[in-house]
Amino acid sequence: MARIPDSEIERLKSEVSLERLVEGHGVKLERHGADLRGLCPFHDDREPSLVVTPAKNLWHCLGACQTGGTVIDWVMRAQGVSFRHAVELLRTDAAFTAVPTQAKHSTVVKLPPPVDREAGDAQLLSQVAHFYHETLKGEPEALAYLQKRGLTDAEVIGRFQLGYANRTLGYRLSASNRAAGAEMRGRLQKLGVLRDSGHEHFNGSPVIPIVSPAGEVAQM
Repeated sequence: MARIPDSEIERLKSEVSLERLVEGHGVKLERHGADLRGLCPFHDDREPSLVVTPAKNLWHCLGACQTGGTVIDWVMRAQGVSFRHAVELLRTDAAFTAVPTQAKHSTVVKLPPPVDREAGDAQLLSQVAHFYHETLKGEPEALAYLQKRGLTDAEVIGRFQLGYANRTLGYRLSASNRAAGAEMRGRLQKLGVLRDSGHEHFNGSPVIPIVSPAGEVAQM
């Protein structure tokens, strides 16, 4: 699996507004000198113990949590996801940088899954191939690898639907403990996209789908 560049991580830490993330989670912030304060959503907070410092784009809970960090740490805590998952959400989900609402609960909307539950197997494979192809176009490291192998023609890459798997397909599927998520993951396992463990077969690898003369993806 390709490593997320440090430059991309630092960009997210500096460019994504922590204040908007926190308010988007339903926390009302009030000015307190150079900082903003509000009730911490991660414990039963009776007095404002959450401190947000806009100048540094950092947060800290002075109460029971005694923790804090960057926008990535906030998403990890608020969404219950891993570091890499949080980074991918911040990279791909515009809802994280949208203007906050006044809702009392999190208003973050997950991106829709890239595969259709009602699709047949052939169409499902085509949707996965399309997702991997779009992922490739946004991954400079993967494109650089193809260039080293002599694949520099964008028309060829598009015609053969070359793609790249970077684990984000699994992130975009419904949770495995939900009926829709379990059903879709089971189908993708039978089609060879996911392993029995639920991980993607092609993690960190270029993907070259086998396309039939009719233009349908027959195999990944």
